[in-house]
Formats: sequence, C-alpha cells, structure tokens
Amino acid sequence: MYLPSVFFLLVAIVANNFGQIEALGGGTQEGNDYTWGTKATTDTLIAREVVSANKMMLQTNTRTYTLTQAGTAKTISYIAITDLKRKRGATAAITAGGVGDTTVTIKFTSARGASIKSQVEIWGA
Repeated sequence: MYLPSVFFLLVAIVANNFGQIEALGGGTQEGNDYTWGTKATTDTLIAREVVSANKMMLQTNTRTYTLTQAGTAKTISYIAITDLKRKRGATAAITAGGVGDTTVTIKFTSARGASIKSQVEIWGA
C-alpha cells in the first residue's frame, strides 16, 4: 500500500516540475498567435489566407498582407493570426486599418534564418 502512494506522489511532483520548466521556456514553444477585436455570432468570414515565405540564410524575412474588399465592403470586427510553424514563427503587426475599418494591412517578420507560415482569418459584418 505504501509503494503505490509513493509512486503517485513522485509522478505528481515530476509533472508539476515539467510544467514549470515549460513555463520558463524550457519546453515546447508556443507559436506567435494574435487576435484583435471580438467575433460576434452575426459576423461572417471575410477572408482566410495562409501567408508564407521561404527562409533566407542569416536574414529576417518580411511579407505584407493587405485585405481589400470588392463590392460592398464589410466592417472588420475580428482578426485572428495563427502561427502554423509553432517554433521560430513570424511576428505580426497591423500597419494600417484593422478592427473597425474595411481594410487591413499586416506585416509579418520572421526570425533570423526562419521562414513565415501564418494563417490570417478576418471576420466582420
């Protein structure tokens, strides 16, 4: 009876310490995911696209994504960027437009020597 209790106690301690190591950056790294605004139930998907660029040795890489809507433009209420790489993914910054506007320009910047692979989702009404 004593041995199984000690075993479960050790497993709990190791699992807790592993979680702390990950929180300090020693485990798997989360991607650079971003969200702006809030998505309402009445919003519809305006655009979904994957932005990508190959890696360049010892250099950072940038890509710009611009949404322009044809016809009756919808007002953007929610923007979600999902880093599909998870390790050494690109950062994203809105440089023009965005939530509350009908257009948006997003600049992606890779880590040095890394590629870009991020999914952009834009919702609005």
